Amino acid sequence: MNLMNAANHDRGETRDALVYPVFSRRSRGLSVGINLFPDRKLCNFDCPYCEVLPPDSMSLKEHRARPFDLAHLEADLETFFTRDYPAVWAPEPVRDLCISGNGEPTLSPQLEAALELCAGMRNRHAPARNSDIVIITNATGFLDESCSVMLHGFASREKLTLWVKLDSGHQEGFSAFSRSAFNLEQILDGIARFASNTPVVIQTMVCAFDGILPQDSDAAACARRLDWLLDQGARIDAIHLYTLARTPTADFVSALDDASLLAYADRVKTFLRHSKALPVTCFGSRGVLDRPA
Repeated sequence: MNLMNAANHDRGETRDALVYPVFSRRSRGLSVGINLFPDRKLCNFDCPYCEVLPPDSMSLKEHRARPFDLAHLEADLETFFTRDYPAVWAPEPVRDLCISGNGEPTLSPQLEAALELCAGMRNRHAPARNSDIVIITNATGFLDESCSVMLHGFASREKLTLWVKLDSGHQEGFSAFSRSAFNLEQILDGIARFASNTPVVIQTMVCAFDGILPQDSDAAACARRLDWLLDQGARIDAIHLYTLARTPTADFVSALDDASLLAYADRVKTFLRHSKALPVTCFGSRGVLDRPA
């Protein structure tokens, strides 16, 4: 298998690894995944496009994964950089150390310690020295003041990038994508407050529901919310529109083809008042699309 291909997003069958390198389309190269929940799925969203099975489907009787342990993470990262990277990935540069895995990272009490460990590893190993530390988050952690303060502090002294999910601009779509009890206005307020201090990248999943493609009304609602965030002083570095790349747990969602994704991105940019200040990039199921959106 050619691992250095944006179409390959293999994380292994058990999904219990603490460290999982992938060739990431959104990172545009080698991304070293960090999993804070190797023994379970822990998330306050239940996105239908997620590839991680719910807890009752991950049979611990058949497979006993070890719980997260900082010492194990350090050992596994050291093994990756000293053994696996030279054997499999060199000389591909490490684009980022990405904290994501089987859940919402801000729910982990070990997040801050994991961030500090990643920062140390980045400084210690030459292939990662210019890499970002990335957190993929659904923004619910921004509703917790202590979590926000911790992230602001870390970002003020380390190279940290936050990829923040915002999958819909209206409550109906947000509820369908998150399958949670959270209110969209609450999430938007959290993003606005956090991003007024620390910049973020907004990531929006674009896919079909029961074969129905996203509509102009969806693009308009998305643009309206992005404009509102910018009006509130949110610092948004970029918008990433992406579609499915892994097999989802729900069978009623499906990926958009490249032409449909680019057409949707064009509609979002048409509705955006701040389009000149807000770069939009599309990521199809096989990687970044050739023409900018």
